[in-house]
Amino acid sequence: MVTAFTITHPKITLKITVEEVNKLHIHEEIIPSILSWLVEKIKKDNYFKDPILVDEKTLVVLDGMHRVAAMKKLGFPYIPVCLVDYDNPNIFVGSWCRVIKKGYGDINDIIETIKGLGFTLRESNIDEVMKLLEKREAIAGLLTKDKCWSIHKPERDIKRIYDLIKEIEHKLSSKGYSIGYETEKDAINKALADEVLASIITPRVTKNEVREVALRGEVFAHKTTRHVIPARPLNINVPLDWLKGDKPLEEVRKAVVELLSKKKIKHLPPGQILDRRYEEELYVFE
Repeated sequence: MVTAFTITHPKITLKITVEEVNKLHIHEEIIPSILSWLVEKIKKDNYFKDPILVDEKTLVVLDGMHRVAAMKKLGFPYIPVCLVDYDNPNIFVGSWCRVIKKGYGDINDIIETIKGLGFTLRESNIDEVMKLLEKREAIAGLLTKDKCWSIHKPERDIKRIYDLIKEIEHKLSSKGYSIGYETEKDAINKALADEVLASIITPRVTKNEVREVALRGEVFAHKTTRHVIPARPLNINVPLDWLKGDKPLEEVRKAVVELLSKKKIKHLPPGQILDRRYEEELYVFE
C-alpha cells in the first residue's frame, strides 16, 4: 500500500503521493514551447504546484504530460502524483476536435487539400459519422453548417489514426488556416451555428487504448484525449528540494502527507476559472 494523502469523494478516491518520474508512462506527445515555459515556471516557483493525474494500476499519466517532461529535464527523480482508479466509470475520456476558423479559405479548398493527402471523403450525416468513428471505419468527420463528410483511409489503429489527423491539421495550418481545439459537443455546435468554417470531428479513444499505446512506449498526437474526472486536487505546493532524490521515496511520501494534513482544503464546485476553466469539482489546498 502506497503512503498517500487520501481524499474520498462520492464518485472517486484521490490518493496524493510521490512517485518516481522514470516509472511513469506518458501517452501524448510533448510540445517544445510548452515544455520550455513549464521548466522556467517550475524553477521560478521553487515548488511543484499541482499533482499529475495517474492511473494507479499501470502508472500511465492521464493528465500532466508536460509536467512529467519538465521534471525529467530539470533532473528531478520524484514527482507529486494523484493516483486514481482509471477503471472507475466516473472517469470519462472525451476527444478534442479540431475547428477551422473563419477568415481564410473555403470548404472546397479544405476538401481538396484533404483529398490531396490521399484521403477519401464521403458525404454523410453527423450520426453516421459518429458510428463510423466508433467502429474505426473512418479517420474523422468534416462538418459544416450545411454538409457533413466522413474521411477515410485504410487504417484502424487508433494511434496511427491520430497521426493521420495530425497530418491533415498540419497541412491545413501550413496553407494558412487557423486551427483551434474544442470539445466534441462544442465543435459540432459551432459548425452547425456557422461560427467556424468547419469542424474536424475526431474519434474518442478508449481507456484500454490509452494504456496500450503508453505501455508500448508510444505517444498520441497532442490534443488527442480529454480526461474528465469528478474531482481533482490543486495547489499542494510541494517544495522542489523534497523531490531531488537525496531522501528515500517513502520518507518523502510521508513528508508530503504530513504537509497536506496541516493545510486547509477549500472544496469548490465545477466551472471554476483559475489558471483555466475546470469542469470538475476542486479540492484546493490553502
